[in-house]
Amino acid sequence: MKLTRVGAPEPDDNEPEELDVWLTAGFEAENAEGWRQWRFRIAQAQAWMAADVTEGLRAAQWSTAGVVAGTVQAWRDAGIEAPEAVRWHEFGFGLEAARAEKAKGLGPARAYAKSHWTGRAASAPVSRVVLPSRGYAGALMAAPPDPVRRLLESGADRNLVHGYLQHQWFDDEATAWALQGIEADDAYSWYELGLTAAEAGRLTLQSRTPGDVIFEWWGAGIPLGEVADWIGAGLSATEAVEQRSRGITAEQAAALRALRQDDDRPQQGGRPGSALRARQGPPSRERIGPPPKDAEAARAAIVAAFGGLLICGESNAVASVEGGSNLGDCVAEATRNWGATGEGVFVVTVEVVRFMNENRARVLYSVDGTGGLMLTMHDHKGEAILVDGVWKVARETFCEFMQEIGIACPSREGA
Repeated sequence: MKLTRVGAPEPDDNEPEELDVWLTAGFEAENAEGWRQWRFRIAQAQAWMAADVTEGLRAAQWSTAGVVAGTVQAWRDAGIEAPEAVRWHEFGFGLEAARAEKAKGLGPARAYAKSHWTGRAASAPVSRVVLPSRGYAGALMAAPPDPVRRLLESGADRNLVHGYLQHQWFDDEATAWALQGIEADDAYSWYELGLTAAEAGRLTLQSRTPGDVIFEWWGAGIPLGEVADWIGAGLSATEAVEQRSRGITAEQAAALRALRQDDDRPQQGGRPGSALRARQGPPSRERIGPPPKDAEAARAAIVAAFGGLLICGESNAVASVEGGSNLGDCVAEATRNWGATGEGVFVVTVEVVRFMNENRARVLYSVDGTGGLMLTMHDHKGEAILVDGVWKVARETFCEFMQEIGIACPSREGA
């Protein structure tokens, strides 16, 4: 948000005048405090009021979109009010471009998607071999039929829907997130940041990932607890830094965000409730935060751990898996079920590692069989977690993979 100066030159300190000066200028005390709260000076407030923007909060919302008092009417003439102007700003459209796209019947998201080949389609999962999953079928059997039907018939990408069903998440909130083009795993991460489905959807459309956003805002020095409110208000990390330096607080960003949601309620997706958090499982209990100090060494350790994902050692243990002391029989069964002749091995290749904090990472990996093994699965999602200083594959990742190929994991030892 850039509160652009209008009118006469201002003092270098850029601070709003004292309240008594505002009262002398003819402002009511409450209205003056509202303008002062948003760091406007009297000349700026008067210019906004002349443009029929009578409150500091609303002027701040226009400013978030890069609009100044002198150009408000031009935006209104184009049929665009403040909430929509913020969306055009988020997608990088100025007034003339927004006017042209709107004349074609396009909104900000559709206009962006048409002009960028790397939009929503690029963020969809890469085609992969999907093997029969007991969990998927069981989800369909166990879930109430109406929510499942709504999810299946919502028009959301079927690859995305498959992920929500695997997580046994079928309610209307799941539909809202899936319709934004967001995979279930990413929805959990966006939720941890505190974003709504619509807010996360705008980032997803720009090919942004939770990891990208975390790194950007963490690198800018913005506390992660504030990120959702700044993003929801329509600000970039750079703009948020600028506004914090001017005295604008996260609480004020939250007020802008709430104003935007109130004005734009039909476009907002539902935010997951407490039930969603419960579905995330143990690896998702930790909050999103900065990556490990030595990210490259951690990445190498994760690659090595996934390399041993399907290697059984002594005493029926899969050493690279967290809690893997009794998982060796699963590897042996997978080899028998998917083997042909000769002795084959599973080759696990890590393609992407995205750190969610210093103890947890999202991993995209592939599995290929060699020596006669017929199993091939590409672009599979999993997690790595730090256990007593050692990076390991999350047990849930191992067991989800086994479930995909029809093998049930035993209970944890000691459970």
